[in-house]
Amino acid sequence: MIKNLLFISIFSGLLIGCKQDDITPSWLAIEEFTLTSNEATQGANSQGISDAWIFMDGTALGVFELPCKLPVLDEGTHNFIIFPGIKNNGISSTRIRYPFYNSYQVEASLALNDTLHLSPNTTYKSETIFAFNEAFEEPGIGFIKGPTSDTDMVFVDDPAIVEYGDECGAIFLAGTDSLYTGSTTSFMLLPKGGADVYMELDYRNNNSLAMGVIARFADGSVDEHTPYIIMNAQPDGQEIWKKIYIDLTEDVSTEIAAVSYEIFFLAVRDGEIDESRIYIDNVRVVHF
Repeated sequence: MIKNLLFISIFSGLLIGCKQDDITPSWLAIEEFTLTSNEATQGANSQGISDAWIFMDGTALGVFELPCKLPVLDEGTHNFIIFPGIKNNGISSTRIRYPFYNSYQVEASLALNDTLHLSPNTTYKSETIFAFNEAFEEPGIGFIKGPTSDTDMVFVDDPAIVEYGDECGAIFLAGTDSLYTGSTTSFMLLPKGGADVYMELDYRNNNSLAMGVIARFADGSVDEHTPYIIMNAQPDGQEIWKKIYIDLTEDVSTEIAAVSYEIFFLAVRDGEIDESRIYIDNVRVVHF
């Protein structure tokens, strides 16, 4: 629906003021974005870019769900800038440019009645700081279970499950193991004052998974926030890997006196299924 609405809006706008005999368009097709990361320092090339924010010669053409194809009433050589867009907190109605990805820029030619195909690539901005980066490829897991947890997060190396690298993290809930709570083992120093802070996460689950922020203070006290985001369960037996970008900016900035932060996960077994399976990978907390 978003793609169609934007298509109609942009096309209608391009037609305004044009002569009836001068409406033959060129076509611009944008394929899926790819991400090139430094796997040693930034983790796998895992991304969930859903949209393209397209500019031609400094003029906005619109925001389009990928892949897309749009008419342009022009021809010849032009400069295109395409910004990677995401669903903020996984919500389709809150689409933004992801602040940590670079834009894609190219000079290319349009021809009437022909289609220019672009396959944009992006990288993390050089100033991006990875405050936490768990790819489950090294010994030891960057999460420690809480005192009330019935089970622990474990490694899984089943190639039928793992999407990136050789291993991912997993939480299994069955029988009396009905509750998982766990938090990051490292205390993160995160910026306040409204600076962008995001958590990236790949997940595959037949049981809901909640996450939130723990603020730690100089006197040793902590404030464990109400779970911020809940990733709903996927149909049992039909789970696929999904990517979510979770905006932690407000949650972090409200704790002005905090000296460090942790991320926690919470899962309660859904009794309607025999075994709850939650797989996670590429957990990153990024900021500038």
